[in-house]
Amino acid sequence: MDNIKSLGIPQRHQPAKIVDLKVRTGDSVDKQAPLLTYEYSRQIDTSDPQSEDALVIKALHKKANADGTYSMREFLRTPFEGVVSSVLCSIGDVVSHGQALVEVDMPCAHGAVFNGLCGLCGKDVSGVDTSGVPNTTANIDMFHDATGLRVSADVAAAIDADTRKMLWDHKKLSLIIDLDQTIIHATDTTNPGFGQWLTENYRGPDDTTPENAPESAGASEDSPAAGQQLPSDVASFFLPQVAGQFFIKYRPGLRGFLENIAQYYEMHIYTMGTRPYADAVAAAIDPDRRFFNRRILSRNESGSDEWKHLERLFPVDTSMVTILDDRADVWRRSPNLIKVHPYVFFKGVGDINAGKLKQHQAAAPPLLDPTPEADSNTGNHPQASDEGIQAETESSAEPAAAEARTYLTDHDRELYILEGVLIRIHAKYYEELAVTSAQELPPPDLAQILSRERQQVLSGVTLVFSSTFPIAPGSPRPQDTDLWWRASSFGARCELEVSDRTTHVVAGKPGTEKVNQARQRHRRAGKSPEASTLPIVVNPKWLLDSLYHWQRQDETAYLWYAEDRDAVARLRGLQLQGAESASPPKRKSEDNGAPGNARKQARGPLHKSVRRVLERHDSREALNGYESSNTTDIEAEL
Repeated sequence: MDNIKSLGIPQRHQPAKIVDLKVRTGDSVDKQAPLLTYEYSRQIDTSDPQSEDALVIKALHKKANADGTYSMREFLRTPFEGVVSSVLCSIGDVVSHGQALVEVDMPCAHGAVFNGLCGLCGKDVSGVDTSGVPNTTANIDMFHDATGLRVSADVAAAIDADTRKMLWDHKKLSLIIDLDQTIIHATDTTNPGFGQWLTENYRGPDDTTPENAPESAGASEDSPAAGQQLPSDVASFFLPQVAGQFFIKYRPGLRGFLENIAQYYEMHIYTMGTRPYADAVAAAIDPDRRFFNRRILSRNESGSDEWKHLERLFPVDTSMVTILDDRADVWRRSPNLIKVHPYVFFKGVGDINAGKLKQHQAAAPPLLDPTPEADSNTGNHPQASDEGIQAETESSAEPAAAEARTYLTDHDRELYILEGVLIRIHAKYYEELAVTSAQELPPPDLAQILSRERQQVLSGVTLVFSSTFPIAPGSPRPQDTDLWWRASSFGARCELEVSDRTTHVVAGKPGTEKVNQARQRHRRAGKSPEASTLPIVVNPKWLLDSLYHWQRQDETAYLWYAEDRDAVARLRGLQLQGAESASPPKRKSEDNGAPGNARKQARGPLHKSVRRVLERHDSREALNGYESSNTTDIEAEL
């Protein structure tokens, strides 16, 4: 690597005149040694506090030039030790900022430093001299588990260049994956019976019975889980100095996802969990280190308990990197991020590593002691039951002798969707790389490809939100919310009021002022076939499911008003009979004599799924129980 550094005057001192040379070519110089003396002019500033001293004013004016300036002299010093390779100026020369005056060859640039020692020459470069200049420029921390190893910008750029070439040679990209609520869900408990309860009440993936499931991953021989046959997609482990036992549930399809994506991406783990926690989870999901190897970054090495930084692993070039995480806020809405639907299996337990890792859990996890009446749905995507309840029951041959039993099930399909998105993004990148390489253009940027793919999802859609965002004092403006930003990033135009441009009103409930405005436009359109596009009133789940699937969903399953099906056909260019066939069959309870019909007639006919919920409870809480074809947790999202 070239260690010759060019030195010149600072911008604030230009122009300057060389008045003396202190070194010659071949001289050895120490750090902060003077190389030359230069003279520059400074305007007399009467507002300077020093100018209040009469002696100072007199001295300044005594040396003042005809233009009201006075001359100052400074040394040009070398910030590092080395050998003068060339002197590029002479006494009397007038020079400016950016002009190389002296070149110094550094015997060692100290570009890689481990715990204060140069990794190249072994010199101690941990100190800072009286000038305040550090002994090394190695201040970039870019490695996963080596907290004491830092490199300079030049070394970081060289490492990034080597990584880029390696990825190109293998036709891969880089993928950063979060753990908690992205590919796993974890809980910790001090209840020794939790593992047994889970074994008895969760069948495992694809209805695998506990009797046929493998033993718990990561359980020590003397732990309560030792020998316990947990389902194949559940693991347990203990951590040092932590009282509770950890149970982690793999997101459905995780093993196949890692196996398939490893063909296209070099994968890294980046978690807010501690290093012992990250290692334990990695050992469970990747016991052979085939997918992540040692590319694991925990909060012990990340340098922040609140934020994640892409530059922490890729300080120079992020053009080949994408991120999977259930939280956009910790990444400050990075354009490289693919936001994942938060995965929840253990009900009532969020991200246990959102703050500091909990040492123990005083109460048993909410999954304990379920009742058959309880909603045991743990999936975030399509439901098996028409009523949205993910419970399976078994009865004995003699129904009177035994009660029906409820088992936990998991129908989350997020990873299957993400796999298709990631493979499509990979193909787009290498298609563009082939074009840019042939035309000798800069290589493509994955963030720009992601942006273009997002923009196509809701292109041509103009949204107005109603009863979707909180309006309490101190709440953010709608334009500042995460959902507004995400809808915009996926190509939608978001507005505050219903207008002729509005195509969709995303409403948390029917009958709001903006919803009524949309309904009035429908009534006017009935008298004027030439009317502009009619606003469709949809449940917020339509928007969220479109975002998470990276595909605009058919609005028919999300309509608040059944009569909007005609508008859907007009807006999407679909045949009316196609929209009819996508709708579920009618139920007898939807007759005009059903309870609550008076309100529905006043507001327009509600979609049958929403109407069924209103008939049962007739309350705002009932609307939260409505499950669309994909059961996105709308309350958690908003």
